Amino acid sequence: MKRAIMWTGLAAGVIGTGVWARRRFAPDAKLALTTEPPQVPLMVPGRVAVERVMGAADPSSELPLVVALHGVSADEAQLAPFILTDQPVRVVLLRGGLASGRGFQWIKARYKDPPAVFLEQVAQGAADVLAAIDTIASQRPVSKRIVLGYSQGAHLAWWLATTGRVDHVIAVSGALPAGVPLPRSSSTVRTEAAHGTRDPVIPFAAGQATAKLFEAAGYTVRFTSVSLAGHALSGIGHTIAPALQAALRPPSAAAPRPWALGLLGLRGLAR
Repeated sequence: MKRAIMWTGLAAGVIGTGVWARRRFAPDAKLALTTEPPQVPLMVPGRVAVERVMGAADPSSELPLVVALHGVSADEAQLAPFILTDQPVRVVLLRGGLASGRGFQWIKARYKDPPAVFLEQVAQGAADVLAAIDTIASQRPVSKRIVLGYSQGAHLAWWLATTGRVDHVIAVSGALPAGVPLPRSSSTVRTEAAHGTRDPVIPFAAGQATAKLFEAAGYTVRFTSVSLAGHALSGIGHTIAPALQAALRPPSAAAPRPWALGLLGLRGLAR
């Protein structure tokens, strides 16, 4: 009987000590376990959108938004290896909505198609991208809007510069038809463009003419030609990182420069 009473008292003491310890140290434990809540996943209805926050930035802070548009028969991963920066930025790799070979595309038309058909589809594709950008901006705090496009994505990027809805455009190996009427620029949108001099898909002359067309309409354009480069990213992709750095700088620090024919040196023909 005495032994039973002793064990009962000991158990009560242990339980009491546990309750006291929990009350005594609970505040410290709570503080130690407190973490920032995970960010709500980005949702763009009807699109695959992969978000990457770079430059060791706080994902919940207001950041420049870079929306990347891939080329034909590719997907959202195509441009990822070339988007390099140590600046705080939010990158969204967007996927085109139309199947194309083993990948995707934004529009069915090609640059060689009749200009009216091509431009109609480019305008519609650009409108779809703008809707996606607005959706992203409704879920994330955005300080500026930057569109990066390659090949077919660059066609859309050029057109997006005319909308006044983006702050900066990077167009790599893309163009619009000669003589396309452009609204005179009434915004501060800036464009970084790059084109290979031996591009067999979108002629260099077409990219150069597009840049001159935009300049004539009052747009701020910085055009870089890459000597001996073709259309593939293996020869032209290295222009993306410096263009992005320029886009992230304040306008006063990124004044346009003279035409840069062959400025980036000799490059092998990329197929």
